[in-house]
Amino acid sequence: MSIDLSKLITASEKLKKLKESKIAALSTQCRDAITAGFESDALGDLHLYPSKETDQLNLAGSVTDSLLPDLPSNWTTPFWCADAAGEWAMRPHTAAQIQQVGREAKARILMLMQHNAQLAEQVQFAPDKQSVDEVIWDYPAA
Repeated sequence: MSIDLSKLITASEKLKKLKESKIAALSTQCRDAITAGFESDALGDLHLYPSKETDQLNLAGSVTDSLLPDLPSNWTTPFWCADAAGEWAMRPHTAAQIQQVGREAKARILMLMQHNAQLAEQVQFAPDKQSVDEVIWDYPAA
């Protein structure tokens, strides 16, 4: 009986595949955290804002609009958010308010991406399966 050595997976190849799978799972968890929404007190009280990809585009458009020259002094833009009671509505935001929401959204996304990169680095340097398994997504929700 002969063994085809080309079909044997070495321990280092198994660890490499495990690391790739773990990094992909962490990236999925990061994407889920990014699109789970975030809180802002731009309207005075905490409100929950959506952050799926379309929501991020809409927010970027609203922030851009708020930066255009010659805005009327009473300019507002409606933006979808939920109050403390969980009631979703299109609430008016002033230029300063929508810009604050935009800054906070960007800051949250960057924090999540940096956390994901740190975890991926831990996985890359993990010497064995147990060390890879110990790396978990532990970032708090919105």
